[in-house]
Amino acid sequence: MKTHARTHAIHGLRAACLAAALSAAPTALPAPAAPDCRAANGWDAACLRRLYAAPAAAWPAPEVEAGVAWQELGPVPAVAPTPADNPGTPARVELGRRLFFDPRLSAKGELSCAGCHRPEKAFTDGKPLAVGEDRLMGRRRTPPLLAAPFAPRLFWDGRAGSLEEQVVGPIANPVEMNHPLPQAVARIKGLDEYRAPWRAAFGTADPDEATLAQALAAFVRTLRPEATAFDRFLAGDAAALSDGALTGLHLFRTKAGCLNCHYGPLLTDHGFHDIGLSFYGRRNQDLGRFEVTRNKADLGAFRTPSLRNVARAGPWMHNGIFPDLKGLLRMYNAGMGNLTPKATAEADPYRPRKSPLIRARQLDEAEIDALHAFLEAL
Repeated sequence: MKTHARTHAIHGLRAACLAAALSAAPTALPAPAAPDCRAANGWDAACLRRLYAAPAAAWPAPEVEAGVAWQELGPVPAVAPTPADNPGTPARVELGRRLFFDPRLSAKGELSCAGCHRPEKAFTDGKPLAVGEDRLMGRRRTPPLLAAPFAPRLFWDGRAGSLEEQVVGPIANPVEMNHPLPQAVARIKGLDEYRAPWRAAFGTADPDEATLAQALAAFVRTLRPEATAFDRFLAGDAAALSDGALTGLHLFRTKAGCLNCHYGPLLTDHGFHDIGLSFYGRRNQDLGRFEVTRNKADLGAFRTPSLRNVARAGPWMHNGIFPDLKGLLRMYNAGMGNLTPKATAEADPYRPRKSPLIRARQLDEAEIDALHAFLEAL
């Protein structure tokens, strides 16, 4: 009887403790962590498909560095922001389209904007470095335009603060279209075929530098990436991505670290980073944004390009030194190396410092293949 009473008391004490614990516990238990989806021989594609079957807002949490204000991947916005003084009316867009494809904007009438920004190459030209009129070569690759309608600063070094400023820069550049703006405007003004479109767009038949810039910018703001398998996947077509590309998506958001700089609908942070390709102290030195700001924090920093349609936008990087996309991924996986001469002193105040976001990622060859498959689907 004593034993039974003691057992009953112990059970009563346990019940009281359990009740107290439950009353102090939160009403909802934390959600279980997402499964790892790793398999003995790589990644479990079926597991990843379950994780990514939900809308993007419910995807697994990404792996990003502290302080990175990332945004989830998503569809490209249909409409870009427009300045109050340049509404994108149909008349302005059509005028800008005609100008964009008109080689008469160049000094010798041989090179249009589209000559370097070709739609079928993600609005680049497929060359390592831009080649302008008279075959003069620039220092940098022709940048893609797919993020331009949404970017706060343009060109590889961010020297233009608006599309209106950016679109006329290549016209006047001596190694690009080589046409001083007053002369370019005078030529367009002398073409009767532009008088009616200019009046429809701006209320006057006489072009000037401002309206030339506004028309071109209005057209560029309408440019969007070509729809891809990834867009179909985002829209709910679970089969649009192969197992390899889906694995690549997961790696992109986690182990590979790509989401630190390439995030949001356009897969770019619109920022500037030194990834170790300034060639500081060498013949091909290019210090990027520093050449505009003279701020040492900008040494060797270049604008993050959009990865939309990236497989068609090679060769890659601001200087076009990577002709192979998979080779580029291998370099990123290795932390991009360091092209600064070893003899350059660490104490040199002008020595570019590679971004801490760029570091070795320990991807194996199968993971690099998967990441490549995802980039091909963008």
